[in-house]
Amino acid sequence: MSLRLKMILGIGGILFLVVLGYTIIALERQATHLRDMARREADLIAGVTDRAISRAMSDGQTQDVQAILERIGEDPDLLGIRIVNGSGRILRSNRAEEVGRLLPATERPPKREGPEPTWDRLGQTVSVYRVFSNGPACTRCHPGGQDVLGYLQARVSFPTIDSELAQQWAFMLLLAILSLAIAGALIGIFFTVVVGRRIEHLSSTMSRVEAGDLSARVSARGPDELGRLGESFNAMVAHLADARRQLEDQHAQEIRRAEHLASLGQMAAGIAHEINNPIAGMLNCVRTLGRGVKDDQQRVQYLTMLREGLGRIGRIVGQLLSFAREEKPQVKPTAIRPILGKCLGFLEHEMRRRGITYAVVPDDGLPLVLADAYLLEQVFLNILKNAADAMPNGGAITVTSRVREVDRSWFLRVEIMDTGVGILPEHLSRIFDPFFTTKEVGNGTGLGLSVSYGIVRAHGGFIEVQSEVGKGSTFAVVLPVGKA
Repeated sequence: MSLRLKMILGIGGILFLVVLGYTIIALERQATHLRDMARREADLIAGVTDRAISRAMSDGQTQDVQAILERIGEDPDLLGIRIVNGSGRILRSNRAEEVGRLLPATERPPKREGPEPTWDRLGQTVSVYRVFSNGPACTRCHPGGQDVLGYLQARVSFPTIDSELAQQWAFMLLLAILSLAIAGALIGIFFTVVVGRRIEHLSSTMSRVEAGDLSARVSARGPDELGRLGESFNAMVAHLADARRQLEDQHAQEIRRAEHLASLGQMAAGIAHEINNPIAGMLNCVRTLGRGVKDDQQRVQYLTMLREGLGRIGRIVGQLLSFAREEKPQVKPTAIRPILGKCLGFLEHEMRRRGITYAVVPDDGLPLVLADAYLLEQVFLNILKNAADAMPNGGAITVTSRVREVDRSWFLRVEIMDTGVGILPEHLSRIFDPFFTTKEVGNGTGLGLSVSYGIVRAHGGFIEVQSEVGKGSTFAVVLPVGKA
C-alpha cells in the first residue's frame, strides 16, 4: 500500500469519524428540538382548552365543555383531549365513547403538583396535564374540601420526528460521503503536488545511489522536513562520493605501485645481462693490468676501456634508479619529447638485443601539456615495452607527435606504431582491464595498460588503439593542451 493511499485512508477515516460524531450530535439536538415543539404544541392546546373550559364552568355553561373538547379535538396532531379525575377515570373526552373508562397506567397523571409531561417513545406521543383546582367559583358545584377537581390531558403525536430524522440521516450520510470523496481527491492532489513528487524524486535518487551513481542529488526545496531530509541526504552522498574517490585513488596508487615493481623486476633481469658484458671486459682489463703492462699506450687503452665500461654501467644503473624512484605527483607544464627520449633510452639495450629499431618523427613546436612527467613516463614506458614484447623476432617502432582539434579543444596526439604480431579482435575490448594479459606466466602482470589508461584519463585525455593481426598495432595517447 502506497504512502499516498495510507494518508488518504487515514485522514478520510478521521474525517468520517468527525462527521459521524457531528451528525449524531446534530440529529440528537434535532430530535430534542422536535420533541420540545410537540410538547409546546400540547401545552398550547392544553392551555387554550383549560381557559375555555374554566370560563365555561365559571359561567355555569357546563353543557359547553363537551362541545369545546370536540371542537379542539379536530386538530389532526391531537390524539385526544380529556378531563380525568385523580384515579384516572375519564370524565369528559373529545370522543364520547371514552367517557367512564380508566386510562392505562402509563397515561394516568402523576400524583404530584405540576405533573410533568409523559412520553410514549413507542407510540410516539406526549401527554401534558393541567390541574383543575377547586376555586371559589367552583364551590357551587363541587365540595369545598376537595383541592383538585381533576386534570386536563392533551395527548399529541409526533410521528414526523422519525421521518424527519430519517431524512436528516440520509442527508447527512450523503453529505459525509460527498465530503469524504472531495476531501480524498483534494488530499490526493495536495499530497501529489506538495509531498508525493518530492518523495518519489527522493526515492528515485536513492535508487540511483544504490546502483552506484554517487553524483545523484536531491533538489532540496523549502525549509520543511523533506527539505532538511534532502539536504542531509545530499550531504551523506557527498561524503560517500569523497570516500569512494579516496579509496579509488588509493587503489589506483597501489595498482600503479604493483605494476611499477613488476616492471622494475623485469627490467632488472634484462639489465643484469646488459651489465654482465662490460663487467666481463673490465675483468679482463684488470687481469691484464695486474700482470703488468710495459707499453704505456696499451695501458692507456685498457684504462679507457675500464672508464667506458664503468660509465656504461653507471648510466644503466642510473636509469634503473630513476625509474624505481617514487615521487609525489607534480602537475606542471611538461614537454613530451624529453619523456619519449628518456623512455626509448631506457629500453634501448633491450630493443637492440631483440633486433628492434626505432624512429622518432621530428615535429618542432609541440606545445606543452599540463601533466606529471613521472606518471607520463610510466605510460610511455609501458606502451613501448609492450610494443617491444610484441616483436620477439625483431621489428620497428615509430613514434610520431602532432596537434589536432577535437570538439573545439586542442589535443596533443602521440602515436606509437609497431610491426609486431598485433592484437586479436576479441582481445581489443579487454586490453585495459586490470590483470588481463596474453603474455606467458611470469612475463606480465596485466596491469600496465590498465594503469596507463587510468593515468591518461586522470589528465583529461584518452588512449586509442588500432591493431591488425600479423601487421602490428598503433597506440595513440591523446592529452589536452593547456589543462590537466
